[in-house]
Amino acid sequence: MATSKKPSRKPRAPAVAPTSRPRRASGASARKKSTPAVDAAPTPRETRLAKRRERSKDEIVQAARRVLVRRGLAATTLDAIAEEAGLTKAAIYYYFPSKDALFFELVSSTVAAQAHAIDDAVARTETGTEAIAALIRGAVEVFAPSMDDFRIAFLHGQVAGPASIHVAAEQLARIRPLNDIMYAGAARRLEADRAKRRSRIDVKPRMLAFLAHMSAIGILTMKGMVESVNDPLLYSDDELIDAMAQVFAAAIAE
Repeated sequence: MATSKKPSRKPRAPAVAPTSRPRRASGASARKKSTPAVDAAPTPRETRLAKRRERSKDEIVQAARRVLVRRGLAATTLDAIAEEAGLTKAAIYYYFPSKDALFFELVSSTVAAQAHAIDDAVARTETGTEAIAALIRGAVEVFAPSMDDFRIAFLHGQVAGPASIHVAAEQLARIRPLNDIMYAGAARRLEADRAKRRSRIDVKPRMLAFLAHMSAIGILTMKGMVESVNDPLLYSDDELIDAMAQVFAAAIAE
């Protein structure tokens, strides 16, 4: 009996795991991924709040200044500052974590005002001699109308003693760039002058600018000392500034 031969089956293709293709993002999702993030502009309300916060911070600093001038550093407390500003002590802490931080803000803003005034005065000069004279005049004229600001910036810390004021490293890092603002312009002009002719003295231009500033501090210190006892100096501010500028000019000349 003839047996019928079954048709041979074709071998099955080996199973291959289907490769999953990434789904394409569409619509807003695709645009969100392809568009770089851009900081949104502040809303009018956010701008108003930022200005109000800055204004409140400045009002606290000015209140601290008034209390400090009247009472001195030791008697200047956050409670007294809050009362002067018409705020709660908690409001003071919102802006300043401590009395030291508030005092530093007051000092740094005062020194910054002087630095920028000096920089503006020096920028209007051409030679090193002119720059030194402008530096001395700028330093004196910033504080002469308000000697209380000079005392706050340069004398209160010395009188109170190192134990009364604590300055952090990050705060000093904010102050040091102000030295460049005060001295760099005069130093550049002195350096340019030396490239053309020799100087009588071998003092680095940056140090000369620093010494000129120190001479201005000396004028202000004497002025504040004698005026506090109602015994003004024999010489006017202009006379002292001009004389000191001539001393430096003579030293710088060939």
